[in-house]
Formats: sequence, C-alpha cells, structure tokens
Amino acid sequence: MTDERDRLAAGNDARPRQPEPADDVPEAAVRIEPLTKADIAAAVDLAVRVLGVRPGDRAEQFAADIAGERRQMFVAKANGQVVAYGRVLDLAADEAAEGTPAGYYLSGVLVEPAWRGRGIATALTRARLRWVFARTGTVFYVTGADNAASLHVHAALGFREIKRLASERSAAGVDVLSRLARTAASPDDGPS
Repeated sequence: MTDERDRLAAGNDARPRQPEPADDVPEAAVRIEPLTKADIAAAVDLAVRVLGVRPGDRAEQFAADIAGERRQMFVAKANGQVVAYGRVLDLAADEAAEGTPAGYYLSGVLVEPAWRGRGIATALTRARLRWVFARTGTVFYVTGADNAASLHVHAALGFREIKRLASERSAAGVDVLSRLARTAASPDDGPS
C-alpha cells in the first residue's frame, strides 16, 4: 500500500483521471455534440470510472450509435474532455422492459460527478429530443422509481408517467415508464 501511495504522490498513477471543473470554465463552455469515433474511449472510460463497471462491449455499442440510423449518442465536453453522455435508441416492444411499447427511448445519461448540478443532463436530453423529434412525434424513457434526479429532469421537460413496471435493476424494485409527445414548442422551449 505504501508503494501505491508513493507512486500516486509522485504523479505516476496510470489510472485515468476524472476531469475536474475549472473555476474559470463557464457552464456555457460545455458543448453538447454527437459522439465521434474519437470520443468512444473517453465515454467508455467515464462509464467504467463512474459506474464501476467493466468495459465489456461498450465500445462496440457506442460505435453503433455513430453508424446507426435509429440510434444516437451525444456527449458533453468541457475543455475538449468528455464529462457526460446520453443515448437514444429505437427499441422494439418489450425491449426496454416487459410491457413497454416500441419506439424511441432516451437511455443512459451519465454525468461526471464533479460536473453534476450544472444543467448538463438537461442539455443532453434537449439534444436527444431534437434528434428524436426530427424522426417521430413520441419518445419514451424508463428509469428506477428511486431515481429522483432523472424523474425531475424529465418531468421539467414535459414527460408524463404512463406506467410502473416491476424491476430487478432498480433498488426500489419499480421502474417508471414515461412519454413525451412533440408539440408545437421545441425541446428548448420546455413543456407546453
């Protein structure tokens, strides 16, 4: 353990470092853009570091988000570093969870903990809504009933709960299925 502490103190830590928000980086300097091949490794690293998961096939999944016509991933970048991402996928009935309809689903918003509370999840969601509404008039999302932050972000954008589902992935044992239909207002205008 002492060797590891000495190595860390000397700056020889081979582990990726999480991007830290700089005091001089205004929130407006966070850019939302579609994922590129150059961003895949950073997005996988973010998932591994923040979620504590193994990389698995995430790189292939994320690469498919670039090439697929029925799916897209957006990243939030600060100073050129990926600090968050969010995905959207066109899923078959029951694919998101048993009892869910076919359609486009918002999926997997992940924000670096040091960057949370700055509106990045909302900005990623607005970008994904613009992308979806260029293709269809309705979008869905599923989250755990205990995920208050996600439920709040989506409700503020006009999503309405349509169903609760039993869930093994949610700590609450219940997932919430919500829907948003396109209106004359754009996603940037908020709920109508």
